[in-house]
Amino acid sequence: MGDHTPNLFLVGAMRSGTTALHDALGRHPDIFMSEFKEPAHFTDPAQLATDSRVAAAAGFAGNREKYASLFSGGADHRYRGESSTHYTKAPRITGVAERIVAASPEARILYFVRDPVLRTVSHYRYAVRQKEERRPLLDAVQAEPFYCAVSDYARQLRPYVDTFGRDRIWVGTLEAMTGDPAGELRALHRWLGLEPGRDDAVAFSRLNAIAGTVAIARGPKLLHRIGRKAGYQRAARTLVPARVRDGVRHVLTRPVRSDELRDPKAHDYLREALAPKIAAFEELVGRRFPEWARADP
Repeated sequence: MGDHTPNLFLVGAMRSGTTALHDALGRHPDIFMSEFKEPAHFTDPAQLATDSRVAAAAGFAGNREKYASLFSGGADHRYRGESSTHYTKAPRITGVAERIVAASPEARILYFVRDPVLRTVSHYRYAVRQKEERRPLLDAVQAEPFYCAVSDYARQLRPYVDTFGRDRIWVGTLEAMTGDPAGELRALHRWLGLEPGRDDAVAFSRLNAIAGTVAIARGPKLLHRIGRKAGYQRAARTLVPARVRDGVRHVLTRPVRSDELRDPKAHDYLREALAPKIAAFEELVGRRFPEWARADP
């Protein structure tokens, strides 16, 4: 990729504020962040397709030329970076760290996380919003191990530690960043060897929060898959009257307040299930996260 090779990778975890951090990083004059977030270039395209049809359809996975074009404007920047939460989604997606180091051996890795229980619940709510999940929270997290797997931060980070070494990896939390954005961003810039940005105090704000009301899917799954396709949506807006679209939406979805998706029993289950994973992560990174044990679901 020549001078366009990225050397800064924000690798996850999903639903932890990575979009906001991506934008905050891009405000620094010495950092060029790709305009397109989640290119997932270093994933195996077949594995990516099993996790996200949208990311796979973007066409960056495995396409070196298209991926390099994302950084064409960053040749004069010290860091050229991208953010892909798909890089920490084992066991669905594997081998990413090895592919990154082969392309960018001096890269810096940023791993951004949050309380794993809250992240898992947000992951579930996101799946509901995407019409991919219909089960109650407790049933879903007990039946689908992937929800907790993404919150197993030691498991997700260990390939990067083994490949790049601990000193080339920065670990940050959403809790710390929202509590003191200026201080956290200054510390991150120092870790990167950069002068602090001028607008650190206002450079971080949470994005992609789940709305107060979520529509739970019902009816045939095939209809929802068709309805998510961009081509169908364009055609429907052009050819189908709004009142008809609203009627179809009413039949195929059931609106529920987000707070109704919460389940104290599910939170208790997750707190117990994820406790040893938190301990393993703390041991791996040599740092404690006491704020997670006190987090209120």
